[in-house]
Amino acid sequence: MSTLTGSGRARGLPGLAPEIVPDPPQENRASRTSTQALLELLLSGAPSSRSALATALGISRARLTELSRELIEEGLISERADALQPRKGKGRPFVNLSLNAGYGFCLGASVTDSRVHLVLTDLRGEVQAEQTLPASDRPEGLATAVEEGLSALLLETGLPRKRVLGIGLAISGFVDRGRGLCLHSANLGWYDVPLAALVTGATGLPTVLENDANAAASSEKLFGVARDARNFALVTLGASIGGAHYVGGQLYRGSHGGAGEIAHVTAELGGLPCLCGKRGCLDTIASKTALLQLAGQAGLEVTSVGDLERLAVYGDARALQILKRGGQALGLVIATLVQSNDPDLVLIADSSGFEHGLFLTEVRHTIENNILPRFLRTTRIEIHSVQDGFWARGAASMATQAWLSSFVSA
Repeated sequence: MSTLTGSGRARGLPGLAPEIVPDPPQENRASRTSTQALLELLLSGAPSSRSALATALGISRARLTELSRELIEEGLISERADALQPRKGKGRPFVNLSLNAGYGFCLGASVTDSRVHLVLTDLRGEVQAEQTLPASDRPEGLATAVEEGLSALLLETGLPRKRVLGIGLAISGFVDRGRGLCLHSANLGWYDVPLAALVTGATGLPTVLENDANAAASSEKLFGVARDARNFALVTLGASIGGAHYVGGQLYRGSHGGAGEIAHVTAELGGLPCLCGKRGCLDTIASKTALLQLAGQAGLEVTSVGDLERLAVYGDARALQILKRGGQALGLVIATLVQSNDPDLVLIADSSGFEHGLFLTEVRHTIENNILPRFLRTTRIEIHSVQDGFWARGAASMATQAWLSSFVSA
């Protein structure tokens, strides 16, 4: 959320004029790093003893006790008296530390051209309430919708607004997270829109904007199946295709926020026109939107990729060709990604309903047939079906992380 400026740091809400503050002393920075690492461990794991946490963080138990005392006084973590584990022999029993997930809540908003899906989560990413709203073709309309949706969710849950710590927005496209700008979203048709500032103005809450695949990857790293992977790639299968990378335990955005935009990798020279202005993008061959459009052009009456998969099972040559072509194109892109980045894990999140049909079978076979054997042995390929709230939960996780950073820096 901060950018370096001269000899100090700029701190403020995304999209708003920053406040320049001096850089903290080295020992303060180290303390903040340890505090944030402790909180992230408790966010993603079960209650743990001080000794286990100190070992995991590489600090002394005395230092861990000092850090935890401040967080206990704040009410952000607590001692779990119900988790006493007696030591062997004499001495006091272990007491586990646990995150107080109800300390505060974050709102996540997944924004597409067809709807806005909202979820209210606790600090562990558990959904407390959710709501789906109609899409808005105007950014100002989106900001108003988020405010109205938040008010409705707070009324439903009975939670006071003061316990909402922040808002995360997830959209498809290029974003400048530091400035809260939607640089370009082909699906929404928006350019250089200060979305974070608009939502902050409507709600009065700090707001972070992120690419939807990056947000989903951060959620999987914080709360999901990728929490133990330092290097992994997430590929999302929705109306369009998304991608995100974690390298060395950190989300990699690239120099201009465009890392992971595999939807617009050229998969077919001179192919169909894409919303981005290019031709032959992966999105024109392998996304749910493209597959259904291609099926319609082939004379198939389908309303979902599940319908298309069922036609393939019954031997329809048109459905077979469409699914194989799309699956092979996606598989080749992922194979290139594996050989370029050498991830521990490639997680394919399917929100379109492919299940384990022909399309994903072709994806997996194409990956396996087009990477070196050494990568085949060391790279896990996992496919998970996810629900609509997956994207909004990812957005909420970005707000949680942003709040943690600001809390530690305060």
